[in-house]
Amino acid sequence: MPAEKEIDPSESLESFIADMVRDARKQRGWRQQDLAAKVFSSTTRISEIENGDPPDLKLGRQLDQVLELGGKLTNLLVIRDRSAFRDYAQNFLRDQARARAIHQFSLVIPGLLQTPGYARAIMQLADPDGRTNIEADVQRRIERQTVFDGPQPPWLWVVLDESALLKVMGSKRIMRELIELLLEAIERPCINVQVLRAERAAVPGSVSLLTLPSGEHTAYTEGFITGRYMVEPADVDQFQRIYDRLHADALGTVESEAIIREALGKHDD
Repeated sequence: MPAEKEIDPSESLESFIADMVRDARKQRGWRQQDLAAKVFSSTTRISEIENGDPPDLKLGRQLDQVLELGGKLTNLLVIRDRSAFRDYAQNFLRDQARARAIHQFSLVIPGLLQTPGYARAIMQLADPDGRTNIEADVQRRIERQTVFDGPQPPWLWVVLDESALLKVMGSKRIMRELIELLLEAIERPCINVQVLRAERAAVPGSVSLLTLPSGEHTAYTEGFITGRYMVEPADVDQFQRIYDRLHADALGTVESEAIIREALGKHDD
């Protein structure tokens, strides 16, 4: 369980929420485990919230009610979600960098397996007005791939929708470079890719499951411009079951490699 740290409520919205929850709990003479029991959560999660990692809206509403905050916490969480919609993946990316295992289903090549050209093409498609610094975003995404260069790289298992291999993002040259990198990546013992054929049903978005160093499991799901990071066991279990069904319908790794090699030939100039 994370140790209690000093919080400056003026530092950020997250710090303000942390201070609000901590102060309300202490005013009632409750320990963190007491509050956790009242909102059907874990002591670890309450500690994380009080150290600056805000709850999701569901848990926020429960805390609001139990701590008698008059809806203030819920309103702050809504404001946070609306104002930071481009940063919704921040906590997920932080935990992904330290995860022991990563299981993903994706409709596109996941960021940990992208080339700069492919990442740039996707970002340009999502930002037609050029409002963001795409080159800086591309660099940060590629830098995250260094997690595989350490002495204990994470275990990555990807269920990849077949359409990701066939759609031309940027150009055929970019797609060839991407698939060549993908074929190199799956030669590593810690990286596995299974292809979900086009005729199989899929969910309209990505699903990522993390196993953290503590053994805790988390889940992240992302659509076009929205995402949600979950730590509550019930939420994680729901997306674990979704992933398991997709995984069961995917081809094996050997058959998937053959499909990936076949896709490489479809992007010849």
